[in-house]
Amino acid sequence: MMKNFPPLPSLRAFLVACHSQSFTEAAQTLCVTHGAISRHIQVIEKWFGVSLFYKQGLRRVPTPYALTLAQELSDVFDKLNDIGFRYGNGGKNDILNISVPTTLCLKWLIPRMEDFYQQYPNANIQIASANSERFHLISHDDLIIRPHPQQQEYSSIAFLNDVHCLVASEKLLKRYNVTEMGGVFDCPVIDTLTRPGHWQQWLTKAKLNTNEQFFRHYRFDHFHISLQAILDGLGIGIGPLSILSNDISDSRLKVLFPEIQIAPICYYALTPLGVQKTKTHIDFEQWLTMQKS
Repeated sequence: MMKNFPPLPSLRAFLVACHSQSFTEAAQTLCVTHGAISRHIQVIEKWFGVSLFYKQGLRRVPTPYALTLAQELSDVFDKLNDIGFRYGNGGKNDILNISVPTTLCLKWLIPRMEDFYQQYPNANIQIASANSERFHLISHDDLIIRPHPQQQEYSSIAFLNDVHCLVASEKLLKRYNVTEMGGVFDCPVIDTLTRPGHWQQWLTKAKLNTNEQFFRHYRFDHFHISLQAILDGLGIGIGPLSILSNDISDSRLKVLFPEIQIAPICYYALTPLGVQKTKTHIDFEQWLTMQKS
């Protein structure tokens, strides 16, 4: 299977020589002789059929071709190193890389992770947050959490249903009277550019005039920024109840007119087809489905 691949020791010597741009320094790094480095480079040059270094004074400097080759080979070695780490020690080093929407990560997942680690103390999870505009970009993560299923490239498991309601902080409610639905026009409101139309939907569901102007209208690019503004009492906003359940139960947020619910949403744990699920992967999926909103 490795017949179309140069010898690994020679490749390693080549990469070190490219990085140091010196056969002498490469020999010192690898604890071999200068002649051994030269022989390894000859093997690589013969295999690729091209000269990879040229003389510059007393030094041997990599060609542009060699530097490009070295970059791609470095990526391969990094991947091999990652595989070795993840599957070493009987798989106990396994890292599960997860991509999670930022608000879901901050307000729902992280507060629950201690429970996961109590059940699976040897699990190794690495979480990357994703904003809305990155939802459709190609991801190299093992598991991807998104508010919509993917039909082709992923297998999916639904684990969290949510709806959006009007929410406000006690700090704001001390300054503005919102005991009736029409009171939303008399206080500042928070809007999110990546969640367009939520206010129009809410006003329509509440049977209020969608053309009436708000007292003050703040707009932010992402919901986790809007949420901070709501928590700080800058205005009232529309947010997902399940995701904000901790803030609601701790009285940091109050749900106003909970009977008015809009924008139902479901979150899915997506696994790219072809990814071999490890024990940690399976454990995490099962844990997700057991979580209460």
